[in-house]
Amino acid sequence: MMIHPEGYIDMIKDKSYENLLKERDVLIARICEFEESMDKPKDERWLISPDPEVVYQCNLMYLAKLCELIQETYNRVYVWGE
Repeated sequence: MMIHPEGYIDMIKDKSYENLLKERDVLIARICEFEESMDKPKDERWLISPDPEVVYQCNLMYLAKLCELIQETYNRVYVWGE
C-alpha cells in the first residue's frame, strides 16, 4: 500500500539533511529502475501489487515533496543556522 506524499514527508521530516539526501538517492534509484524496465513488455516487468506504474507515480510525488523538504532543511541548517 502506498501512502499519501504528505504522510511520507511526516515519516521523514525529522531526519538530518544528510539522511534526506540519502532518501532522495533511494527514490531516484527506484524511479530509474522503473524507467529502465519500460522497454520490457508489461507482463515481463513485475507481477506485484500495487502496480509498478502506481509505485512509479507515487515515487515521483514523494521526490517532489522530498526536494521541498531538503530545500527547507538546508536553509534552516546552513543558511539560518538553526
